[in-house]
Amino acid sequence: MLFKWLLFSLCIMPAMFSNTRRKCPTECQCSMDDLDRYQAICTKGGLNSLLSPNELDADVKVIIIRGPRNSITIGPALRQFMKLEILRITDSNLPAIGAESFWGLKYLRILDLSKNNITNITENNFRGQDNLLELDLSKNKVLRMASSTFRHLTDLRRLNLADNSIVELVQRNFFMLSRLKYLDLSGNPLQDLQPDVFRDVPELKVLKCRNCQLKKINPQMYNLLPLLSELDLGRNEFKFLDKDEFRDVKRLTKVLLDGNQLSVVVDQLFRMQKSLNHLDLSYNRLAKVPNDSFLQLTNLTFLDLSYNKLVRLEPQSIRSLSNLLTLNISGNVLMDLREMRETFELIPQLTHLAIADMGTMPIGLLHPFKQLRYLNISGNSLNNTALEVIDPCRELEFLDLSRNQLHGISEDTALRIQGIRNVRLDNNPLICDECHMGKLINVVRQLQWKWDTYPICFLPKSLRGAEINNLDINGLHTCLTFITDEEQNAASTSYNFLEHGGLNTLAILGGIIFVLIAVIILSLVACFSKNRARYYTREDHLNGSESKCLEKNLEATTITTLGNGNSPTTTTTLTLATSPAAPNGPKTNGQSLSLSPANGSTPVHGVSEDKGKEINFTFPVDDRVCTIDELMPPPPPPPQQHPHPNMGSLMYSVSHSPSSATTLAAVAAAATVIPPGAPSHSHSPMPTPTPTPAEAVVVVLPPPPLPPQQHHHQMDGSLASLREVQQQLVHLSSTLEPLVSVN
Repeated sequence: MLFKWLLFSLCIMPAMFSNTRRKCPTECQCSMDDLDRYQAICTKGGLNSLLSPNELDADVKVIIIRGPRNSITIGPALRQFMKLEILRITDSNLPAIGAESFWGLKYLRILDLSKNNITNITENNFRGQDNLLELDLSKNKVLRMASSTFRHLTDLRRLNLADNSIVELVQRNFFMLSRLKYLDLSGNPLQDLQPDVFRDVPELKVLKCRNCQLKKINPQMYNLLPLLSELDLGRNEFKFLDKDEFRDVKRLTKVLLDGNQLSVVVDQLFRMQKSLNHLDLSYNRLAKVPNDSFLQLTNLTFLDLSYNKLVRLEPQSIRSLSNLLTLNISGNVLMDLREMRETFELIPQLTHLAIADMGTMPIGLLHPFKQLRYLNISGNSLNNTALEVIDPCRELEFLDLSRNQLHGISEDTALRIQGIRNVRLDNNPLICDECHMGKLINVVRQLQWKWDTYPICFLPKSLRGAEINNLDINGLHTCLTFITDEEQNAASTSYNFLEHGGLNTLAILGGIIFVLIAVIILSLVACFSKNRARYYTREDHLNGSESKCLEKNLEATTITTLGNGNSPTTTTTLTLATSPAAPNGPKTNGQSLSLSPANGSTPVHGVSEDKGKEINFTFPVDDRVCTIDELMPPPPPPPQQHPHPNMGSLMYSVSHSPSSATTLAAVAAAATVIPPGAPSHSHSPMPTPTPTPAEAVVVVLPPPPLPPQQHHHQMDGSLASLREVQQQLVHLSSTLEPLVSVN
């Protein structure tokens, strides 16, 4: 016996001696894990380099390095730990993996490089890792992956690429990963999944692509994944799913479609998924569930329809769910719970039920659920009387009463709560006195288990924020009965904004504000239109000069025009103003432009005569008038001289070099040449002339008076000069488009 004892001592002494001499860096903690593997866990942070064999035993099998404030690069140092099985370097600002950094680590099974700054991965990064089973590259900054990136990981079973910046998957991205069972692509802006990408992973069972901006999926992809059992497509942009969407994946057991934009679940969408037991359709836009949507789901145990727009859940739609254990219909604020009793009677086997944020709960609603273990009725504005709704549920293990309007817990309810393992009463306006909370305080002190959270007092103010498990029942008030509405509202966050019409109130207020803004804008536009003459002269067609708008109260603007070389200077006053129509003339709603001669000649024929010998031209209100930038005062009138009897009362001549393009445009805007054959006007008595055509109104300015001695000498040449002026005006009008449309 002594000999055996000596042999045993000799065998264990080297091991004990070696354990005492094991090396461990000061930044790490070294120990044996549950599988009796030597491990080094370095979580203090501040590391600038990997561990070396001088700091850590070479036979270490588990290395876990986690930040904060690490700044590590991977190099050949890892090759010294030949027995390494698990390597986790996370949150350590790792910029890259490096070529063949893991060469020779043939026992490595799990490699976790998540939460780093890796931007690029290549096939050389994993050379020599034929035995690797799990690779986690999530939460890095990878943009793209070339074909055959993972070709050396022939035995890989799990690949996590979630939360990177991958914009596209190319063909043969997963080449040689024929044994891959789990693939997570969530959080990448892929927008599309090409079927050929999955041709190399026929044994894939779990595919996750949450929040990938997907709008649709080519059904051919499912044909390449016949063994798929779990599909997570939550938080994407699906609006409609065809009834043949999942036809080729008959082994699905879990489908997550939450957080999309689905408005309907078409009939027989899951007709081929007889093994499906978990279905999540929460946070969509479902207004109705057709009667045959879940007809074939006889093995379904979990159904989440929360936070949709359901008005009613028809009994026919769940009649075949004989194995359903968990139902969540929270947040369907349009649903009337009084109409749910018939539906609930078809699923009495439920063990988990969530009816949060729904509103009034009728007494007797939960009567069918004798086996209920989990009940969430938070956010329903329940008061102390409404707590009777939980009376039929005698097997509860978890009860959520948070975010309601409970002032206290009665003695009967407190006794019920005593048998429940976990109760939530936070965010209620609880009054911590003997009559409201005294019984519950005693119950909590006698509990054999701990709740996750304990109720917090709201009143009296001296106890506000105190947990009831820390209160002394002997120091409480007897009964506080007074609580103001303001304090009550401030105590609870259970106010259901959707249920109580908060959105409707905001919509009404927004509408009122919008109407007020619209009225103000329309008033400003009306005021602006009344105080502004907007005549269109098309000056921009003449040259590139900028147009300048005249206010409608501009008065007495003078244009000076020069004659040609054979005629003297002619001066007139062009008045741009708003003036009413002549008393006897036609009434118009437009703006008028007045033109009066400098020497007080008779107005032009064909337009109304107003005070001050002004000639009024009526223009459309929506046109614009441009300023005349170079003006000269008219010279004093010469001695009285009669115009030529053949030329009407006014004449107008234009020089070959007008003073400015703006002046030219304004003059052309005020008058165009009378077409041949139109009648003229003179001082001699004449019968009522034929009206001037609306398309062209002439303004002919009188020539300057001549001295008596030159009157007869110039009479013969005046006709020729005036004909030349008219020809120039004809040429000008043919060059420019008619710049004013006279209605």
